[in-house]
Amino acid sequence: MRGFHQDAQGDWVAELDCGHQQHVRHQPPFTLRPWVTTAEGRQARLGQTLDCPPCERSELPAGYIAYRRVSFRADSIPEALLRQHDTKPGVWAILEVASGELDFVELLDGGEHQTRLRAGERAVIRPGIVHRVAPLGDVELSIEFWRRSAPGTQA
Repeated sequence: MRGFHQDAQGDWVAELDCGHQQHVRHQPPFTLRPWVTTAEGRQARLGQTLDCPPCERSELPAGYIAYRRVSFRADSIPEALLRQHDTKPGVWAILEVASGELDFVELLDGGEHQTRLRAGERAVIRPGIVHRVAPLGDVELSIEFWRRSAPGTQA
């Protein structure tokens, strides 16, 4: 969590590092979050992680814009993409296969999760998730990078 704000009803909303937002209510006996009721409690939670259902569904956060797109063929894929790496903090990416196929491999919960992507298919790459690609023969792909839009710009 990188911050908090109150919504129109006065409920607290956590601003997550991934770019999503999530209500953090204290509603006993169902939801016990007494820390959210004080500035000190909220301050103590900054930097901690919170499960993010939109991330689990690979949903881009609202207010993000595409800012760069790169394309590669099998023979021009940078070595760095073939090795384990991640995106910069706060940066999402969309990997799209134009032709051929590749394996998109994410390291999740200590294990590898592999997805085979074929022409016309895509994968959403979440910030901070270690991943790599493994081309399967002749493939063409593009990667589009997304970040939070600057204040005053259209998302």
